[in-house]
Amino acid sequence: MRKLGSVFGRFGLASLSSAIVSVSHLAVQLFSIHHLGTAAIGTLAFLLVIIQFGYGLSNALVSTPYTIAVNQDDRADRTSFDFFFPVNLLLAASQGLICAGIAWATASPAAAAMFGLAGTLSLIRWFGRSNAYAHHRPARAARSDLVYAGTIVAGLLVATRTGADLASIGAMLVVASLAGLLPFGISYVRRHFIMRPTTALSAYRPVWREQSGWTLVGVLSTEATSNAHSYIVTLLAGPAAFAPVAVGMLFFRPVNVCITALTQLERPRMTRAVARGDHDGAIKSERIFMGALVFLWAGTCVLAALVLFAFPQLILKPTLDWQLVAIAVGLCALLSLVQCVQTPMSVMTQARKAFRPLAHQSLRSCGVGIAAVTLLTLAVAPIFSIAGVVLSQLVMMLGIWQLDRKWRASQRAED
Repeated sequence: MRKLGSVFGRFGLASLSSAIVSVSHLAVQLFSIHHLGTAAIGTLAFLLVIIQFGYGLSNALVSTPYTIAVNQDDRADRTSFDFFFPVNLLLAASQGLICAGIAWATASPAAAAMFGLAGTLSLIRWFGRSNAYAHHRPARAARSDLVYAGTIVAGLLVATRTGADLASIGAMLVVASLAGLLPFGISYVRRHFIMRPTTALSAYRPVWREQSGWTLVGVLSTEATSNAHSYIVTLLAGPAAFAPVAVGMLFFRPVNVCITALTQLERPRMTRAVARGDHDGAIKSERIFMGALVFLWAGTCVLAALVLFAFPQLILKPTLDWQLVAIAVGLCALLSLVQCVQTPMSVMTQARKAFRPLAHQSLRSCGVGIAAVTLLTLAVAPIFSIAGVVLSQLVMMLGIWQLDRKWRASQRAED
């Protein structure tokens, strides 16, 4: 019981705060369905997808290498990694321009201005969370999440009385991001302007060659694999065929959110243990991480089964086939379990700076996934496309497991 309590103490705050942010974004989308036109709803959903994808790019290009750099050596000079901050600013500004361009083309100049700012500030806040986790201050990241989500909820409450358009929702996200930056302090924001972008990029170049380039390959191929069934099923069979798949994925979205949050929490711990030569400590951290994710997965499965069998009217419309949804939920549960087992091993591999072999595994998995999803959609039924993603993730998991086993064997040989 004491062990379970320590696991909750270690992971509970990060999981809860990230889940609250996820719920606040869901509330924004639900609000848009009732208050915006069809085109604006689609634009908002696409912009939120772009912002979410930006988090993955930030993890690959700045957050992960920064976390590893500051945890490699306890005596490392804090200012020696300042170049990551201007690089993050360039990435954030690039995302802001993309969001502004999309909003300009599909909505209005006012929406473009607001979502341009929202896209930029979202990545500045995201790196602030990573910076807090990298320096083992998870409470600061959690406060940022809670302030961010609370500001969105307050904005939605006001908007239900006054009404809102797409630009107003963009302004709401801007205010929430600014509020979410407060726990990090003005000094954090200033570090983004501490040196010229050209100087920062020059200092960043070795990081790109050794880590970020390979991590980016992994993020892009993983994104392609994870969403292969979304694109392929919709393209080949139409959006109606994808509906049961989407419902199945919805059940396990909280697990995906927790995987992202706990990865940021555990990566610094594993990196520091590996850097110190504390291989037993790193392996213990990996096992606890995996155990926490599997525990979350099991709880989600129980909740999914309860809703599916006892209260199906909560999620099913008359146009949805219960049996197809049940199959989708089962396959999504299997996919989520594989991801829960794979993620801690992947984080451990990153802590050892084995970025190139990890990227190779991800590319191989991507090829298998796209081929399997396409064949299953055409030859069997669209609902079984999820099995193609499961297969690709199994290939990835087994590849990482082999890398992990070789590393452990080399450590035993050295000892």
